[in-house]
Amino acid sequence: MLGTYRKICAIMFFLLLAAGSLQAVIPEAVTDGDCLNCHEGIEHIGKGHDFDCRACHLKRQRQRVDSIQDHQFIIRNPSDPEHVDFFCGTCHQEEIKLINASLHATAAGIINQTRYLWGAQKAAYPPEYSANSTLKPLPEAVPHPNSPKTLVDDFLRRKCLRCHIGTKGAEGIGLYRASGCASCHVLYSDDGKYQGHDRAIDSEKAGYPIRHRFVRRIPLFQCLHCHNHNHVGGDYVGMFEHDYDKSYRSPVIEGYTAPRPYGLDYHYLAMDVHAERGMECTDCHTKTDVMGTGTVYGYEAEVPKTQCSDCHGGFCQPTPNKAVANIKSEGEAFLFRSNTSGRKFKLALFSKDVVSHNIPQHKEVRCGACHAQWSYQDYGLSVMRDDSPDYGKWARLLIQGDPYLEGFLRKELNRVANQPPVSPDWLDGNMKPGIWYSGWRARRWEFMPLGLDSKGKYAVLRPRYQYFVSYIDKNGDVVLDSVAPKRGDGKGVGWAFMPYRPHTISPVGRKCEGCHLNETAAGRGIFRANTCDSELFLPSPPAIDHMRLLNKKERDRLLRVTEEYRVKRFLDELTTTR
Repeated sequence: MLGTYRKICAIMFFLLLAAGSLQAVIPEAVTDGDCLNCHEGIEHIGKGHDFDCRACHLKRQRQRVDSIQDHQFIIRNPSDPEHVDFFCGTCHQEEIKLINASLHATAAGIINQTRYLWGAQKAAYPPEYSANSTLKPLPEAVPHPNSPKTLVDDFLRRKCLRCHIGTKGAEGIGLYRASGCASCHVLYSDDGKYQGHDRAIDSEKAGYPIRHRFVRRIPLFQCLHCHNHNHVGGDYVGMFEHDYDKSYRSPVIEGYTAPRPYGLDYHYLAMDVHAERGMECTDCHTKTDVMGTGTVYGYEAEVPKTQCSDCHGGFCQPTPNKAVANIKSEGEAFLFRSNTSGRKFKLALFSKDVVSHNIPQHKEVRCGACHAQWSYQDYGLSVMRDDSPDYGKWARLLIQGDPYLEGFLRKELNRVANQPPVSPDWLDGNMKPGIWYSGWRARRWEFMPLGLDSKGKYAVLRPRYQYFVSYIDKNGDVVLDSVAPKRGDGKGVGWAFMPYRPHTISPVGRKCEGCHLNETAAGRGIFRANTCDSELFLPSPPAIDHMRLLNKKERDRLLRVTEEYRVKRFLDELTTTR
């Protein structure tokens, strides 16, 4: 009996030990005090997240150790996709589910459209692949590529996907940010330097957030850490990239060129009126837009978002949408209150007194097709993967908006014996042989061709994908030389003009001739002369089936002068010159 009793006691002891009930036999865990011995002055992360340091920065198996000798077990960013389920999932499972299906996480639009246009899949929609585990994982690069379709996955992994939120992206002026939830909700300055009071952090060293703090109100500068270059977001503040050649560097001040935000120099054009007035991106792009709805979308225009008419009224509703919580009426006026800044803005309302607002056919035209002041029109992007250590030919093209590429080339151009080229895979984080270089044939901002978007509305088109693909192997042999890819369904060259909404809005629409009697708007190109680049300026069909170019009837109608047009044009000129 005594032996049986001892066995039972031993079993109960180990059961209690496993359950954590015998605290006395477990070493005292690391506490906040241990961390604050060094990190004195660190800010609390924010309301609702005031946990012990270990709860967010140590994995479960490390949370009860009695000391930490170094930082190797510290999880610097608990919201990174690798860790987010463990650290954030208890409270934020629904938000994690939403963001994982969003375009910010999947990058499904750019991935599937590019793969289709380079011939690697039969259709761009519905999407097959994503940058995370929501859809099929993007394949690894093939060892001996010999065509665009065998190069496209490597191109996406190493040239295109640094801005999806699964990675913290390139680090350079204006490009510092974290990954996962923190990519938006933890703010970084453009120089990536810490501005708080944690004495353990070197405030002169780049790569840290402004403060150790989560925020709900996301300012414009945070969005620009990803939405820069010649993409929607950069246009909101009037930025248009310079070309890559060193002769385009500017400005030069006292013999030196100024720092380059986002890795490039920029022309500064007209800002969007909403930016001019002080509105933030998140005033229009709400949680549903940015974080998704749980549906896996295949392109940006498919995502539900705030429309111009929600705030300003339109053809079908003369006043703002009452469902928008931030809009309040004061007498006959309507005010919009910014969630980000708290400022109030008086809303200009759609007016029937404007001649173009009295034309029934304009009900089918996107507001931006008239009110956009300019748009990105970048033609013919040559991309080259070079596996050979021949760097001299790139000396004038160091600056391509890629801090890694620029740093690598500068180092190698100063070496006597060059090292083979390597660059990061933004999906798995590994360094791989070869580097992708790029350059444009032509870049414009004044011409805006028209087409139909996925909702059947007339919208501005931009040449989104016009690639010429080259590949040089490690021996310096040219495997591909400026090859234009073929679409995966065999329906022509893999170039596409895509409908989009320029963020360059003016309160006053452009002149009628911005579209009417305009060869470019009608889809007939920019120049009448037959040049080697003429084909680039002629719109190619979009990559998504339920978008299209203007048909012949629509082009002819846009270019025809009718008596009705003459009358409306005269009235428009009369009212705008008063």
